[in-house]
Amino acid sequence: MTRGSGDATVGVTAGSAFDLSVEREVFRGTDVTLRPVDIETTEDLIAELADVDAVLDRLLAAPYTADVIDALEQCAVVARCGIGVDGIDTDRAAERGMYVVNVPEYCQDEVSEHTMLLLLSLERTLTAYDTAMKDGVWAQDVTTPRIHRLRGQTLGLVGFGTIARLVAEKAAAFGMDVVASDPYVDAERMEQANVEKAALEEVLDVADAVSLHTPLVEETRGMMDTAAFERMKETAVLINVARGGLVVESDLVTALREGEIAGAGLDVFDEEPSSQGGDFPPFTSPLREFDNVVLTPHVAWFSQEANDERRRKAARDVRRVLNGEPPLSAVAEPHQRTD
Repeated sequence: MTRGSGDATVGVTAGSAFDLSVEREVFRGTDVTLRPVDIETTEDLIAELADVDAVLDRLLAAPYTADVIDALEQCAVVARCGIGVDGIDTDRAAERGMYVVNVPEYCQDEVSEHTMLLLLSLERTLTAYDTAMKDGVWAQDVTTPRIHRLRGQTLGLVGFGTIARLVAEKAAAFGMDVVASDPYVDAERMEQANVEKAALEEVLDVADAVSLHTPLVEETRGMMDTAAFERMKETAVLINVARGGLVVESDLVTALREGEIAGAGLDVFDEEPSSQGGDFPPFTSPLREFDNVVLTPHVAWFSQEANDERRRKAARDVRRVLNGEPPLSAVAEPHQRTD
């Protein structure tokens, strides 16, 4: 390795949640020492990782603020074992001569499948039937008559990246029409995918289901608010497998209580319980109160294959940086290397 005296220490977060088998395989034959740690707060990041040469973050349990970045004095790279890096101060990292990398492609199939799972669960009132059956109740009238076929319905996609395109393919197989809003994708490219390009307002107006697939940036934070829910059909549902911060949850709760929309399927939340040791605090959101809401605990990304892939790709980029090579998936590159 090219760091220091020839060896390097890599901090690996979520030490109790996963073993190190994937990471050990990537670093086989090197002088790298893997240091598994559990992180709950930014203070933990500083205390556990201040002296490492690189970080493999497997859960992003705490934000990498400017103070954290400054404390990682000899760190060459922070590798996010996932897609989103909104919890990392990438500008400060670049200023300090540090790479930030992510794994932009590893769970597209899983997330697109989970999108359809949530949609089908809502449209078929699956959880209500399942709960009744497990309570010993054989009641075919257990739900209100809000079950409708998907064929002929319109799916509205907010964002049209790789995952959204896979969702569009799956929705088309169910006979749905698909419209999408994305300022960075032109109409011709959407047309090639049999998707109609529309403004966000039009998507909200016409869609029977609105599914969010946009990154969380300043212009998208809180985009699904009271005004957005008022535009949606009263019979429409919201699906969010992207980022919790896209939705103003208090506004969503109000919209559900007042019947402004018909339901929601959510895998991500603005505030999520965090624990790398396995003991999560209770999930206390008022969204639990609604029988027309399906909730999953930020697991849309998961399969064994996806989990191994994200860890392997992140570790490979860390190995490249420690070898003096540029990473393959840099989100932020050093303005000036300080090592």
